[in-house]
Amino acid sequence: MAEALTRYVQLLGQIDAFEARVEAGQGAYLQCGRGCDGCCRTRRTAWAIEVASVRRWLGEAPPALLERLQQRRQDPSVLDGDRCVFLNEEGACDVYPVRPVICRTHGPAAQTEEGLVWCGLNFEGIDAEAVAELVPSTAMLDLDRLNTILVLINNLHLAAHPGDPRPALEAALDPDQP
Repeated sequence: MAEALTRYVQLLGQIDAFEARVEAGQGAYLQCGRGCDGCCRTRRTAWAIEVASVRRWLGEAPPALLERLQQRRQDPSVLDGDRCVFLNEEGACDVYPVRPVICRTHGPAAQTEEGLVWCGLNFEGIDAEAVAELVPSTAMLDLDRLNTILVLINNLHLAAHPGDPRPALEAALDPDQP
């Protein structure tokens, strides 16, 4: 596995391990779960390293899944960017094990240089000051730091793969891309 992809997989492991702290510190306020797919019904992009990871995983996926994804790719809501191509009819992600960082981190309260952010379905009726007091710092993701790390890993990937695919997650389904 290439160095960038190895580092990306390690980053995903760290994010997934952090989920336990998020659940412990924020779980009582979170509505996120299987079937809660509002964040999958907006236009999203993915970094080239994330597209490469999804493409690699899809290279070993069952042909039936690939066929469903190719068919779904023609759905007007996918074409219009109103639905992620990987969101299945049950409201679950067909590439869940390799979903991008934004998909892993959207929802719970997280710190940015602009302040706290979270999905509007979570912490219902609670303002940012109260959320900051409720959530222990050990359960609060620093999105700016995470994005910096992701940019560095992506740049490492791009240095090894000049001209890598468009930064759209659907590019992972493009058979014309390496």
